[in-house]
Amino acid sequence: MATAGNFKIFIVDDDPSSRLSSAFCFTGPEYEVHEFDSGEACLAALEIQPDIVLLDIEMPGVDGVQTCKALRDAGLAAAQVIFVSVHNDLETRLGAYDAGGNDYIVKPVLPGELGPKIAVARQVLEQQRRLEARVEQASTIAFSAMSSAAELGIVLEFLRASYACDSMDAVHEVMAEALGHFSVQYIAQLRCGETTACYSHQGESTELEKSILERVSLMDRIFQFHDRMVINYPNVTLLVFGLPLDDETRLGRLRDNLAMLAEGADARLLSLRSHVILSRQAAGIDHVLKGLSQALVAIEKNQDVVRLNALCVMDGFIGELERAFVHLGLSESQEASLSELARSTAARVGGVLSDGKSVTDDLHRVGQSLRQLHSGD
Repeated sequence: MATAGNFKIFIVDDDPSSRLSSAFCFTGPEYEVHEFDSGEACLAALEIQPDIVLLDIEMPGVDGVQTCKALRDAGLAAAQVIFVSVHNDLETRLGAYDAGGNDYIVKPVLPGELGPKIAVARQVLEQQRRLEARVEQASTIAFSAMSSAAELGIVLEFLRASYACDSMDAVHEVMAEALGHFSVQYIAQLRCGETTACYSHQGESTELEKSILERVSLMDRIFQFHDRMVINYPNVTLLVFGLPLDDETRLGRLRDNLAMLAEGADARLLSLRSHVILSRQAAGIDHVLKGLSQALVAIEKNQDVVRLNALCVMDGFIGELERAFVHLGLSESQEASLSELARSTAARVGGVLSDGKSVTDDLHRVGQSLRQLHSGD
């Protein structure tokens, strides 16, 4: 079919004067006219794909009806075929209709009669073109929507898989799989705390690639130059190559999807970094708990020894004090007072030592609470 605003016209008639007369109706710049003196010549030129065919029925060899049937069999269903004939009977008109004709005009062909027929044919063709344009637009939109959904599915699958990643290498592995679906080449730098690693679609990154990543990591969040694009996040620098510059729609989708991919990787690396910090803190707490338990055991043993020694000292002191009474010349009441004072003092010392045991028990309970928090029970 011709492009919008342009119509390819076939005038098929074995009479030169009839062809000339009909051609006067197609003098505008929107018409591309081709004349044929036989059905055979017309069918040999179907690669031109006519829009309007002015077709004489009575021709030697392949007549107009046969020509129209062959034209339809060749797949030219949209072409508007206007039959021309000297006959005006019903049988001839039915034959033209059965062959696939769209209109019929009786010779001699007059411009005033042919003009309205051409106008109707053009109107039908223009409606068909508008419909084809809408169908093509709808198909483009549908294809774009399906492509967009498929690409979004790749990102969602990456996000799902990244949740199970427990290292930078694992994050890169699922990231590389997603980038492979997008058909782009890349180099990437992943960062997790103090650890940095560089990757390439070709395998281990070269020193030159590492130096490039160091440079581009200082650029904006998203920066495109030619068919390359840099995407920067705190824990991710992604440089992709081979962007589809000839497809602006796909390029826009790719830019958005790659940004979501990099952001997802950045979030997972941040989570891994937090996990590492928490693991270190947990290990430190565990070490402190072990040290606290060992210290409490040592304190309890020391307290038992101190308590026993203190009691022995106090008992020895009371015994020596009572034996010294015979040399001090004290009265019985004085001796009794001193003895009572010594024993009450010994009792208070014992109470102080027992208070130390209570503190140790409190420390044991604190340690037990810390163990429960550490284990998550």
